[in-house]
Amino acid sequence: MEIHLIPNLPIVEQIPVSLTPIECARLKRLANRLCCEDMQLASVKPFGKLVSTGLGPGPAVVLEDHSWIRLFEQTGDEAYSYRALLLACKGDIVIVGIAQNSVFETYCREQLLLGKVELLSPALAKPTDSLATRCLKDQRLIETLAMHAAQNESLNIIPYMSTGAIWALANMVATYAQVPVRIAGPPPYLCRCVNNKLWFTKRATEVLGVAAVPTTFEVHNLTILCSRIATLAKNTTSVAIKLKDSASSAGNLVFDSSMLRNLSLHALRNHLLAILTQRCWNNAYPLMVTAWESPVADSPSVHLWIPKEKQGLPIVEGIFDQSVSGTASEFVGAIPSSLDDTWQHQLAKDAVQIGSLFQALGYFGRCSFDAILVGRNLSQATLHWVECNGRWGGVSIPITLANRLVGNWQNHPFVIIEEGHLNLPHANLPWLLRIIKDNLYTPTRSTTGAVILSPGKIESGTGYELMVFGNNVIDAVAIADTIKTKIVSTI
Repeated sequence: MEIHLIPNLPIVEQIPVSLTPIECARLKRLANRLCCEDMQLASVKPFGKLVSTGLGPGPAVVLEDHSWIRLFEQTGDEAYSYRALLLACKGDIVIVGIAQNSVFETYCREQLLLGKVELLSPALAKPTDSLATRCLKDQRLIETLAMHAAQNESLNIIPYMSTGAIWALANMVATYAQVPVRIAGPPPYLCRCVNNKLWFTKRATEVLGVAAVPTTFEVHNLTILCSRIATLAKNTTSVAIKLKDSASSAGNLVFDSSMLRNLSLHALRNHLLAILTQRCWNNAYPLMVTAWESPVADSPSVHLWIPKEKQGLPIVEGIFDQSVSGTASEFVGAIPSSLDDTWQHQLAKDAVQIGSLFQALGYFGRCSFDAILVGRNLSQATLHWVECNGRWGGVSIPITLANRLVGNWQNHPFVIIEEGHLNLPHANLPWLLRIIKDNLYTPTRSTTGAVILSPGKIESGTGYELMVFGNNVIDAVAIADTIKTKIVSTI
């Protein structure tokens, strides 16, 4: 099944999932209970009658604002800002918070043939302002967006994450233009909830049962934190503290239990407090304490598009094995899942059930779930759901881009490579384009090769981000390895 909501967002189902009427009714009852307990969940009333979730006719405004992700880039000058170009097409508007990169713009327009877009950059109000907040403070930018909305009688906003500032921006534009503005994302309070690891763990437990998640505790003060850590350390090899609203492993602190078992509670308190302070914790409770499970046989992520309820169940667009590095499991890439059909269908079914609950709460748009298969081998592994990404990201953006470039991405498999710890002092985007020119994907000439996903890391000399197409996954990995050899050889 393939759905074209708008030209730049082709949705291609990969694993069909059905739910029984009994399953659907149970999830609907759960959603109703949650809405009764928290009336804010799906509320959009503060943003006016002209603003709603969804997608419709008219151009799109695309922007990446990471301000709701703790310890991630927050100020609009982030390395990922230009990824927004990959979700835009001819006639759209892309808002970036960094200096113009005309080389990447030309690359997307002329080599990837994504279409000519209008680039806007809001004025810098305060160094700490997020990209969306800068937009709200830029009267000229608001008037420009309102003009586009009025001329087309509507406007879409495709945000990285559906934050409160995004909704406020939509309200301001709709008020000026007096036309509907739709946001390809959930209501802002629901968005904050699904991205909260503690909230997600509770929902996954309610949908799938207590055995579907790792042993987890919510703690609200340092005394209880130390007590929970000490208890878990007695029975597990590693223990983790997680910030409830961070991403990309930035908010994960992992401890070897053997180092903690012999500490007194006082010594443990001082040890934890020093590390949390160093990580800019700022006394932000609650925190999640969890067993850091091992061995892990696989780390799959399930990527969904969640439509409006009347349009059907959430759509599974892909299952990918995540590549991680270091004790905190930093994301460094992904590859199409090699799990057998039994595992993939279980992952898809579980994800659609959780996604259906979110849908019944009012969720719309991109969403993914991270899981781990705990065990020495897949035949004995246990499936645990660990995190929700209620936003776009390092796999979902390439999935959508691949569908735009080659049709159904499964016919032209790709891998995602993120290198972020290199030292390339003389690197810039023209340099990268030159040294890997023979390995670049070009729509008019090939179905294999690399696509540059963002110029940020290469311009800073720290690494690169690529999606690499191959005739099959092994071929894609081989091309990626060739590219890495060329780049690293220049160091």
